[in-house]
Amino acid sequence: MASPRAVVSVAGSRSLPPEASALVAAVCRSLMASGRSLAVGCCVGVDAAVLGCAVAPSGRGVPAARVSCLCAFGPGGAGAGPASAVSAVEAFAAAGGSVAWWAGGPSSVPLSARLVARTRAVVAQASAGCVVFFASPVSRGSLLAASCAVSRGLPVFAFPVGFAGRLLPPLGAGAWVPISGSGVWAGAFRWVSGQAGIF
Repeated sequence: MASPRAVVSVAGSRSLPPEASALVAAVCRSLMASGRSLAVGCCVGVDAAVLGCAVAPSGRGVPAARVSCLCAFGPGGAGAGPASAVSAVEAFAAAGGSVAWWAGGPSSVPLSARLVARTRAVVAQASAGCVVFFASPVSRGSLLAASCAVSRGLPVFAFPVGFAGRLLPPLGAGAWVPISGSGVWAGAFRWVSGQAGIF
């Protein structure tokens, strides 16, 4: 995934099972260990897990200074919705993390539209790739992030959480290919454009 200090966007489902937070944290630590910085959104689930990892005690988390949060709401939770991780974003900001408030547009823009624009903005920050955690094959936000990354020509990696990798949604002409090896990336799949399916 590109050169040191390149940016990887991290996205995924809001309905992340609690036990999957450890996987998200391990992947983030792996990316940081290889010199990457991260860009993430502001919702419960995967986004909150990444932000929580950034404020974890030293040795268990990742440096908050190398994570940027693009937020669809404003300071104090202004314009937030039921799936907004207001407390996680505020804790991250208090720890010195960079937060771009109203990243999906001003409060006059409907929240649903702000979230879509915010997801596109998160992927636009990436220079080295996009990692997406799917808690369901029909997770619309996860699919949007992955599709935006493919349209930019970025490497896209997916972790299916709680379902078989063969059920990952297609991103156009191509296929999801399992990553070989061991360790935290062993359960990941990479999207290969133009390749025939292997399942």
